[in-house]
This record gives sequence, structure tokens and C-alpha cells, in this order.
Amino acid sequence: MIKNTITTIGGATKDIMYYTKDAVLIDNKKDILRKELIGFEYGAKVYSKKVYITFGGGGANTAVSLANLGIKTQTILSLGNDDISNEIIKHLKSKKVNINNIVKNNTQTAFSFIVNAGKYNEHVIFAYRGANDNLILNKSLVKKINTPWVYLSSLPKNSKLSMLFDHCKNKNIAWNPGSNQLKLGLKKLAKYIKKTKVFDVNKDEALELLFSVKKKVNGNIRSVIKELHQYGQELTVITDGHKGAYVYDGNKIYFRPALKRKGINTTGAGDAFGSSFVAGLIKYNDIEQALKLGILNSNSVIMKIGAQEGLLYSKDIKNI
Repeated sequence: MIKNTITTIGGATKDIMYYTKDAVLIDNKKDILRKELIGFEYGAKVYSKKVYITFGGGGANTAVSLANLGIKTQTILSLGNDDISNEIIKHLKSKKVNINNIVKNNTQTAFSFIVNAGKYNEHVIFAYRGANDNLILNKSLVKKINTPWVYLSSLPKNSKLSMLFDHCKNKNIAWNPGSNQLKLGLKKLAKYIKKTKVFDVNKDEALELLFSVKKKVNGNIRSVIKELHQYGQELTVITDGHKGAYVYDGNKIYFRPALKRKGINTTGAGDAFGSSFVAGLIKYNDIEQALKLGILNSNSVIMKIGAQEGLLYSKDIKNI
């Protein structure tokens, strides 16, 4: 039997993708953490001619992405006892993701309502975490992480990070922290960040972390990535939306611009980039190649509706 190479841990959802032209983009540059807002007329009905039902969630998205790229993948997720959970499991099995460590509970499976608007179809996610918040990373479940690589995405608020990171101390950890972890601030996260191989956040998240320990922060992304890298991780990754992505190894900043193609959906682009970057490290052991793979796959995802629909396969990469 071929052993699994990586374990993804995070959420799984069913997503309602909602497109509307009724949204108003509001310039909010005075707030460095919320530079743009989306607004709707209070009390109005907001109509859409395009609604799609897709699969999502960081744990599931990254598992499918890695499996598509030929990386033997297992995933740890929490689902409810309902029809949506059965659909998610069937979908993951069809993608050849090992589902033996999925746990079920009596809470409703998570789902999201995602509003897409603006020039780049950026999104706002209204999320019900449901069963995702009932993922209990206890000793028995953590012991099942027997792969050389681990990919962590959004975790429940009550996750015992110390137990998880202690078990994975001799593994390659890639971490794209969710909102529950980001809210802890850089001071509390520092002891875990230094144990990671890849620490991956977007520009706004990087600024949020730095502001949690400093009153003033230089907003230049090259300064931000160097400051964030001081917390001990091997590689620091910062994505900057439609502009591209940066990687810093302590000596050199690598940058690759996003492809100049207007997307129709940005949901899942971050998961596609992060998981593909890690897949590139596993396959090529080369930062530039990994960065290129991350950009290619995230670009492919934004060209289709849903977080997983546009994910590339190994054969697609060869053709490109």
C-alpha cells in the first residue's frame, strides 16, 4: 500500500455562490484592515441571475487540490449526520482523498452563503461553521496524523494547538490560520509559528497579526513579510489578491505576479494557492517552481465557479 504523504485538517462546507450587480463598493482607506466594504440598500431586495451550489471549506479544498496534483492525501474533517455530509464524503472519495479520519456528529454540516461582486468578483462569505466547530482534535485523532506533511487551515476556536504541534514537531507543517487563530494575535501564536515549514497568510491577515503586537506598521508588503518572518518559520508566504504572491526564506524574497486574466470567482483561490505551493515543494523541492504552481492553480480556480471546480490535475500542469 502506498502511504499517504500529507494530512489536511480544517473545514468542509456546501456553498451557495451568489452573484449580484446590486452591490456598492465603498472606499474605506482610512481603515488599513478594512480598506474596501460592500454595501446594499437597507431594506431592499437584492436579486441575482446567477446562483451556484458548490463544495468548499479549507480542509476539503486543500485535500482535493493536493490529491488532484498527485499527492497521496488524507483529511481530518468534522461533518454532521445529514445528506450534505454524505454528498461531501462521496465527492472526496471520487477525488481519491482518504476519508478514514472524517468524524461525524449530530450538528448540521457547515454551509456558506457567498456574495460575489465588484471588478474582480471579490467575495464576502457569510459562514455557518456548524459541524466544523465540533472538530475535537483529541489525542486519539491527533495520533492518526502519520504523514510527513501536515496542512492546517481554519480550525475550531477550542483547538488544542499545543497537543497538535507537539505531535507534529518532526513533520513539515504548512499553516494557513483561520479567523479563530488570527484573533489570538501574534504574541500567542508565535510559539507555534516557529514550528512551521510554511506560514501562509494574505496581506490583510499579515497586517492584522503585526498590528496585534505593534502600534505602527509599514504597509509595504516587502517590509511586512520580513517582519513576519522574524517569528521563526522556515518560509513565510503572503498572497496579495490579483497582484500575486510573495515568499521569503530569510535570504531572498520571491515574487510571482498573478496571471492577467479577469476571474469570475475568487472563492478558494487562497486554498488553491497554498496547497499547490506545498504540492510544489513536495514534488520539486524548489521555491520558484512551487510558487509558479501556486499561481497557476489559483488562477485556474478563479476562472470557474466554486472553490474546487477549477482545480488543476497533474496532467494539466504538464500540458501548461
